[in-house]
Amino acid sequence: MTQEEIVKKFTDLSEGKLTGPEWLSWFDDHTDDIEKLCGRRAFLAVKPKESFSEIRNLYIGQLGAFDWLQSKKVETSLSDLYKKGWEQEFEDFCRQEKQKEKELQKTVEEKFGYLKTVYPKFFKQLTRSYSNSDHIEKGVEARIIKEKEQELSVTFSDEMIIFYQNISKLQLEGIEIDFTELSIETIQKKNYLFLGEFWLYGDGDHLLYNTENQSVYILAHENSPPKMIKISNSLHDLVEKKIVAYLKEYE
Repeated sequence: MTQEEIVKKFTDLSEGKLTGPEWLSWFDDHTDDIEKLCGRRAFLAVKPKESFSEIRNLYIGQLGAFDWLQSKKVETSLSDLYKKGWEQEFEDFCRQEKQKEKELQKTVEEKFGYLKTVYPKFFKQLTRSYSNSDHIEKGVEARIIKEKEQELSVTFSDEMIIFYQNISKLQLEGIEIDFTELSIETIQKKNYLFLGEFWLYGDGDHLLYNTENQSVYILAHENSPPKMIKISNSLHDLVEKKIVAYLKEYE
């Protein structure tokens, strides 16, 4: 491989005469020579990226090739073919993403529209972050909630009753709350309601509810010793503030 051959190929790329497969194949065949003869900086500027599409690699490579040719005082033109192709591809991608968002919003509205009045912020967040791996089940009847109170010998707060009347099971990434798993957990001689798990500080951290002051805690079991950490002043705030903020981090 000579510099003249590289000039010829870079000129073809700059003028929009190469297809994606032609450029990628040639680059793969002459990788070492390109770096040796053009220098590391120019090599990295034209090097195709595995995560890029063909047209994007052509456009990025074209810009790098054109700059290198300019530095060598080689006269050539810069075709806008690849640029237009990449812009069209990006436009199509954005259109597809917007369509996905609309479909997601429609799905969330159909499945969980009843949450809009009770937990409006949580519902709004679902329209942005809900996925097929998430699972939310509608609430249980007041009769079943009463039976659970009797089983646990606990009187549920109004906000707990409202929550379980609307949501009996909530499974999101790192969060699991299940009405059927409600139980008493004693920490340092104090009883809490075990709501489920919230992996805010570590995998498997328990989510606990204080029936006396209605605050919500996480038992950060990976701390030494395990530590009770208050994360919200109420179950309502847990849903509308803490869980919403948590989900936003993973959009």
